[in-house]
Amino acid sequence: MAFGIAQKEQLDSYEIKQKLVININKLSPQDLSYLESQMDILIQKSVHDNEAIDDNNVEKDFVTFLIRLYY
Repeated sequence: MAFGIAQKEQLDSYEIKQKLVININKLSPQDLSYLESQMDILIQKSVHDNEAIDDNNVEKDFVTFLIRLYY
């Protein structure tokens, strides 16, 4: 995600990652729980089910959540 934003915004991906970490640290307990549960699902799909992670198998609400996490 950081790489995609970096390309779009023409910034260094490290800067993007730093901002995401700062914003993750500001999340409410509910939002943090949502982030953790969605990441668990993606890890399950990727590692255990050998699925490629793309826009076809990620919930649209989660993609929106991640975008708002940066912007």
